[in-house]
Amino acid sequence: MKSVRILHTADLHIGAQCSYLGADAPVRRAEIVKTFEKIVGLCRENSIDLLLIAGDLFDSNRIEPAFANTVISALEDLENTQTVIALGNHDPFTADSPFANRKIESNVHILDTNDSVITFENLGCRVYGASFDGVYNQGSSRFSLTPPQDDYVNLMVIHGEARADMSGSYRPITPEFVKHSGMDYIALGHVHTRSEVQYMGTTALAYCGCPEGQGFDESGEKGVYMGEITKGKADLSFVPTAQRTHYCIDVDITDCDDIEKKVKESIEKADKDFARQYFRITLKGKRKSDMLIDIPALIATLSEVVAFIKIKDKTTEDIDYSLLAQENTLKGYFVSIMLDKINTAEESEKEKYVNALEIGLKSFNGEVSFDED
Repeated sequence: MKSVRILHTADLHIGAQCSYLGADAPVRRAEIVKTFEKIVGLCRENSIDLLLIAGDLFDSNRIEPAFANTVISALEDLENTQTVIALGNHDPFTADSPFANRKIESNVHILDTNDSVITFENLGCRVYGASFDGVYNQGSSRFSLTPPQDDYVNLMVIHGEARADMSGSYRPITPEFVKHSGMDYIALGHVHTRSEVQYMGTTALAYCGCPEGQGFDESGEKGVYMGEITKGKADLSFVPTAQRTHYCIDVDITDCDDIEKKVKESIEKADKDFARQYFRITLKGKRKSDMLIDIPALIATLSEVVAFIKIKDKTTEDIDYSLLAQENTLKGYFVSIMLDKINTAEESEKEKYVNALEIGLKSFNGEVSFDED
């Protein structure tokens, strides 16, 4: 039975500004290129037949020439691996694309903006797909090309959002689309969170997620899918590739006398290589009434321990609110109203009212800053 060794990646967003890192942003941009080069290295080391890039290789078409040249040259140097790219909504196939009006070696293939197929006779494989032609693509409920009934392995590379219907603006991929595709594997891009490989009938599909997190909304382990595709089966493994990992950690400081120590313990527990990683710490729980939390000082100290850290104070003062609500004062009346809202709110709304109560009490004491959130 024919089989093809593939590496599936997407959403590298090379050239992204990474502005949240401040002065460290240029280093981070260079690191993401290093991650791309690591992926190219995986292709060589594992005798990959097809490198499938499912969109947003670049963060935009206004990518610096140095970045574009490095990336395209690296792909061209993969002599024993064919690369197939479906350009995404960030790097659509338009006149200003780094791939437009440029002679590219024959082992690098950019899918057309119309439904198209590339046949690799030596591999016994076809790769279907389409590139974005602009920021938004409505897509179609069915792919217009149907694979012949033979023993070739049929793959698809496509950037889009898996949805139940066609209402999205980023090339919706519906169950009907998958059902009628005739594919053995669909390599998806656009969603930065990895999915497990799943089957709809005999068609396997997956989002590989992004190889590097671009912020704290993309926390956790990142990487690519790699393995072997045969007719009706995708034997793929997740391979971590990230230079650094973003962690979002809640630290409960209730009854805590040493916040710095507790945060350090949480960081060390998260990753044995914590010194290289990025952390967003949210302090929660009840703080003692005489406890002052100096966020800038905490950040300054912990910045010597990890690569980057943000800390947010979401603690509340350890106050007997029920007793305060009985006061015959404006503050007491306010607390009484807010407690009633908290007690009757849906679970998803409770935190909002708790925060409002805390900010309201701060305002009574003149503590609310202009940018309080």
